[in-house]
Amino acid sequence: MKIDGTSISPVGSVQAATRISQVNKHNQGSQRDKVAVSQNAQVFQNLVQKAKELPEIREDKVKAIADQIARGEFSLDADSIAASMLSVERMGEK
Repeated sequence: MKIDGTSISPVGSVQAATRISQVNKHNQGSQRDKVAVSQNAQVFQNLVQKAKELPEIREDKVKAIADQIARGEFSLDADSIAASMLSVERMGEK
């Protein structure tokens, strides 16, 4: 028996039509599906959106610190910075 490509294609198109009708039936049923989002998730989404709207650089703080540096009034507390760095590193170990 010899099989060529022309004898197979009609079968393939019938199968494709059947699949399309099955997908259409499935999509009609899914119109009744609903998604419910909890109140906490809605609050979280609102907070995330507000955080995205904040500027990446707080110009007012940068200007205030730059002014303090220019006047010679800006000082750093090395002990406080070191303690903060160590506490952040310890958090990563947990």
